[in-house]
Amino acid sequence: MFLTTQHRILITLLEHGPLQNSQIAKRVGITEQWCSEMVNALHAEGLIESEFKHPRRISKLTERGVEIAKHLKEIGENIINKQA
Repeated sequence: MFLTTQHRILITLLEHGPLQNSQIAKRVGITEQWCSEMVNALHAEGLIESEFKHPRRISKLTERGVEIAKHLKEIGENIINKQA
């Protein structure tokens, strides 16, 4: 299963959140700039909420974001189990 960058961010926040963008970027393997753009897009979709704690933004999943991230993680695990 191929996950999009946005999917990987959602799963990362589910497993490790709330996190700063730099922490998300490191775990997902993308630049901080790209992470910021993806987080903004997910925020616009209502899947992430962010809070500014000087000097960084902390992002966490909304309730809807948690539901979607859990679903994505479950699908990924089912595919891995079927391949084993």
